[in-house]
Amino acid sequence: MQRKIKRQASLFLMLILALTLVLVGCSDKGSSATSSGGSKDKSGSGGAAKPLVIGLSPAGQWQENFNPFSPNATGGTNGLIYQPLYYLDPISGKDTAMLATKYEWTNDNKTLVATLRDNVKWSDGEAFTADDVVFTFDLLKKYPAADSNGIWKEVSSVKKQSDNQVAFNFDQANVPFESYILGTDIVPQHIWKDLGDPSKAKVTKPVGTGPYLLESFTPQLYKMKANPDFYDGEYAVKELQFPAYSGNDSEQLALTKGELDWAGIFIPDADKVYVSADKDHNKYWFPASNNVTLYPNLTNPLLKDVNVRKAISLAIDRQKLSDQAASGYDPLPSTTALLLPRDEKWIDPSIPEDKLKFELNQDKAVKTLEDAGYKKGSDGIFVSPDGKKLSFTLQTVSGWTDWATMAQLISQELKAIGIEIKVQQPEQAAYTSNVQGGKYELAISWTNSGPDPFKQYQDMLNSHGGWNLEKWNDPKTDAALKQFQGTTDEGKQKEAINYLQNVMVDNMPVIPLVNGPVWYEYRTANYTGWPTEDNAYANPAPFNWPAPAIVLSKLKPAN
Repeated sequence: MQRKIKRQASLFLMLILALTLVLVGCSDKGSSATSSGGSKDKSGSGGAAKPLVIGLSPAGQWQENFNPFSPNATGGTNGLIYQPLYYLDPISGKDTAMLATKYEWTNDNKTLVATLRDNVKWSDGEAFTADDVVFTFDLLKKYPAADSNGIWKEVSSVKKQSDNQVAFNFDQANVPFESYILGTDIVPQHIWKDLGDPSKAKVTKPVGTGPYLLESFTPQLYKMKANPDFYDGEYAVKELQFPAYSGNDSEQLALTKGELDWAGIFIPDADKVYVSADKDHNKYWFPASNNVTLYPNLTNPLLKDVNVRKAISLAIDRQKLSDQAASGYDPLPSTTALLLPRDEKWIDPSIPEDKLKFELNQDKAVKTLEDAGYKKGSDGIFVSPDGKKLSFTLQTVSGWTDWATMAQLISQELKAIGIEIKVQQPEQAAYTSNVQGGKYELAISWTNSGPDPFKQYQDMLNSHGGWNLEKWNDPKTDAALKQFQGTTDEGKQKEAINYLQNVMVDNMPVIPLVNGPVWYEYRTANYTGWPTEDNAYANPAPFNWPAPAIVLSKLKPAN
């Protein structure tokens, strides 16, 4: 650097200083995916911070469409450019105010009233108003294809109550549905009134209220810059870069080389492959996000017997499933199906502590079946009192190697106690059709999680639940779920959740295997303030929108 400066000794002092700054900037060893364009100082020492480089799920090439109503919206559309009223986080369980500052239920919990934030502007300078909110929801009513959350199946009307309040009216109380209402991205009426069906619109020049603006786009790399007029102040992270990757291998290589600040991919043996490359700065945290579950088809008379389900559970080595299928990263589940530690406040104190964890005991599994009248045949497989062999198919998805490994391990473990399992791996479309249509005997699948335990239980255990694959049908279960839906009283909600926990522990309608984790890797070389296990303020993955906006609001340059 000094030799270059000396060669310019005849220039004025100001020019020398300017050149010095440029040269220092050039000496940075940044990501190969970053660009040197623009006038900002990227050195991270005394000037503007470096760009933050984010690795989203590998997609080959980016498709340009910043439409919040598209299922294929470009990453960052939701949260960074467009925003909802509130975000209810499924990892932390916390609420974050966005375009609204508060919400409350009135009218016997049949009306949700959102109070909007003052002095918010769209990125083109137009004022954000209650009319934009009402327009957005009316747009979803007019074009049902864009209403992916089925809002108008629950909401009867959306009304502007005052200049800064909007009321959402329901025919019957459904308090947990607030997450869908409050989580809907709001769009500007003055632009979207001319775009027609929002599910079909292609948006390349988005106008939002969020903390970032689209700066440039190519199929290989797009950039966003901090919105200087953002209502909550300009973010410390001034530029975001989103390079495209063809697959996990290329993204993993970029991550280990220090070219990415933030990613969310599965890395086998992350300590050896990733952390060891830079122990001071390379970090990861894989919090639980849902339950990977063994679903028994309860229309099968053998699987309808709770003794069979309990024997199956007793025979499964869940730690082995995690170790061999997911490098030990899948946390072990609770018998209640609650996601811990997030749901600790919901645990029923009347359940003995030893019943909150799954037991591995193959001898007890055998005795459970024998006590229920099952006897082993000459081939070592149990037969029911009416002569039916305990032989089942187990479906998982072709190509999902972690679940395939789990299925093979389960098959081996159940064979050891006298239950025959035949693993089937149909393609994803056929698998989905099979499990949703009840054309299976056992299947590995997921659960749907929300900001509290309700959504998982509702989808999985309600007789009309959206993911009640096992066909559990119990009027008392439905009544408990309805009790939760109809109240904002946490005490009454806990009564309902306590009942549902005991259904899981005592009746085992489904059999949790492991917790499915959120994949999340980050580097502290350029930025600090990331979510950690000790400070789990938001869902940490870079693709679980709009949570990344919350993470970015907390980050500060490391220098």
